[in-house]
Amino acid sequence: MKISSMLSSGGRTFSFEFYPPKKEEDIPALKSAIAELKSLGPDFVSITLSQKYMPKWSFASISNTLALSGVLKHEFSLEVMAHLTTEIIRDRQTLDETLKLVKILGLDNVLALRGDLTPDREGERCFSYASDLVPAVKSGGDFCVGVAAYPEKHPEAPSLEEDVRRLKQKLDAGGEFAITQVFFDNEAFFRFRDAAAAAGVSAPIIPGLMPPTSLRQSDNFVVSQGISVPAALSAGLEKHGGDKEALFAFGLDYAVKQAEDLLSAGVPGLHFYTFNRSRATREVFRRLNPARAA
Repeated sequence: MKISSMLSSGGRTFSFEFYPPKKEEDIPALKSAIAELKSLGPDFVSITLSQKYMPKWSFASISNTLALSGVLKHEFSLEVMAHLTTEIIRDRQTLDETLKLVKILGLDNVLALRGDLTPDREGERCFSYASDLVPAVKSGGDFCVGVAAYPEKHPEAPSLEEDVRRLKQKLDAGGEFAITQVFFDNEAFFRFRDAAAAAGVSAPIIPGLMPPTSLRQSDNFVVSQGISVPAALSAGLEKHGGDKEALFAFGLDYAVKQAEDLLSAGVPGLHFYTFNRSRATREVFRRLNPARAA
C-alpha cells in the first residue's frame, strides 16, 4: 500500500527505520528487533541505504540492502519503504536496475535522498540532488516517493528559508510526503512546518524521532548531524550519565513527552529511528498507546 494513501485516509502513520547489519552475525539481532516491533502494528518500515554500511559501490551491494527490504515485506508481512540515494545510485543504468529489483520485491514506496557526500569517491553523479532523483524514480514505475526534511535546516543549507525552498523543490518534482531528520526540540519542528506552509508546502511532513536513551548513541549521532540539544535534555543526560537504567528512564520520559506534544499539535505521524533496538520504541508506544485513531 502506498504511504500517500495511508496519509490521505485521515489517520496517522507510525513507522520504524532500521539499519542493515554490518556483519552477518548481526542479522539475528536485527530480526529479533523487527519481530518485537512488528507486534506494535507499524504502518510501514524502512531499511537505510547508507554509504557507511556499504563497503563496495556496486549494484550488488545495493541489492543486498534491498534484499533485506524484501525479507521485511515477505517474511514479516510489513509494508516497506526503500531508500535510494544519489550518492550511491550515480547513473541511470544503476537506477533502472535498482527500480527493477524494487518492483520484483513488491515495494510500492521509495524515499529519494541525496545522501551524505563522500569526498574520496570519484566520478560525476547523474543525479546531483534529491530533486533530480525524485522525477527519475517516478518515471521508472508507479511508486509513491517521499523526501527528507530538516527542521533545523540541512547543515549545508545557508538558511532555513533556503532549506524550505529546497524541500518545496523536491515535493514539486513529485515527492508526496516528507520525513524529517531527528530533532529533540519540538519548537524547531513547528517553526519549520510553519515556514514550509507559508512557502506553499501542503504535503504531509512526518517528524522523525529517536528516544535519547544512550549517551554514546546520542553523542555520535547528534554531533555528526548537527542536531541541537535543548538545555533540559542536556542537563538530564549529564545528570544520569553514570546510571544506565536511570538514563534510559529519563530518555524514555523525554521521548514520550516529545511525541505527545507533536501528536497534540496534529502531526500526520511519527517515524522512529530505532538503531536496530526495540526496547525504547516499544516503551514509547506502550505509553503513547496509539490507537490508530487521529
